[in-house]
Amino acid sequence: MAPVQPDISVVIPVFNEAPNLKPLYERLVTVMEALGRSFEIVAVDDGSSDGSLALLNEIRAGDRRLRIVRLSRNFGQTPALYAGFANTRGAIVVSIDADLQNPPEEIPKVIAKLDEGYDVVQGWREIRQDSAFRKTASKMLNGFVSRATGVKIRDLGCGLKAYRREILDHMTQFTHHTRYVPAEFVWLGAHIGEVKVEHRERAGGDSKYSIFSLLRLNFDMIASVTSAPLKIMGLVGWLLSIVGFGMGFRILLMRLIYGNYDPLATITALFFLLVGVHMIATGIMCEYISRIFIETQNKPYYVVREVLEEKESL
Repeated sequence: MAPVQPDISVVIPVFNEAPNLKPLYERLVTVMEALGRSFEIVAVDDGSSDGSLALLNEIRAGDRRLRIVRLSRNFGQTPALYAGFANTRGAIVVSIDADLQNPPEEIPKVIAKLDEGYDVVQGWREIRQDSAFRKTASKMLNGFVSRATGVKIRDLGCGLKAYRREILDHMTQFTHHTRYVPAEFVWLGAHIGEVKVEHRERAGGDSKYSIFSLLRLNFDMIASVTSAPLKIMGLVGWLLSIVGFGMGFRILLMRLIYGNYDPLATITALFFLLVGVHMIATGIMCEYISRIFIETQNKPYYVVREVLEEKESL
């Protein structure tokens, strides 16, 4: 007999979150039991090295509603989410981060919104407990992606989301590697809702995102949504070419009017400016080419080492 399908699956990507796992589990179970609907928790161990897996196994020993998907190494948050999505059984799937910045007590809000008829519900952290740099960068990214996709979502980076099974079934069939979850359900034409949720400071442990990794993540998001960076650099190149032509024409006039005219400083500055722009444009094009190279390798997006769950009985 196959396991009974739960109403709700909660997916939690876990990478070195040992201080938060027990409080998260206890609060999450309290919230889900209060809903009065059957549920499962799918924790994805993304190559943790701080004892997170041992803690998950300890929790699972007392509660078989917890299932553990163990990846072979650290693949990153988005691949871990997709590994969790591929191993869920619920008609509704909720994703939440393990750092407790999005409190589990907010889950009923996104599920209630989903029950209104939406395909996906995105949490909106109206009051964020993050640094000014992260809030500013997030606001700029949200604006850019909203313009590129034509979908007005105020907080694309919130880890608390709810999905209908049908949307996730399509998303888990994708084979490309540069994935940005909001871009995927926008592309699928999902009916998207948004709901205000609370946001708190990290309960324990350290953030896994440095400034460099955040910049890299943001570029991945933009590149997965649109080819606008290439088009922008092309436009900038044309504008600078026109400026260069105008400066050359001015230098020619100065030579005709004043005779000997030393344009060395102007030419040198222009040379370095154009070379810099050329290198930036080349770098962006190489980034896209490298992504094509990665896709042609056809490597799996993630590798599951094992899934710890109840076995089917005959």
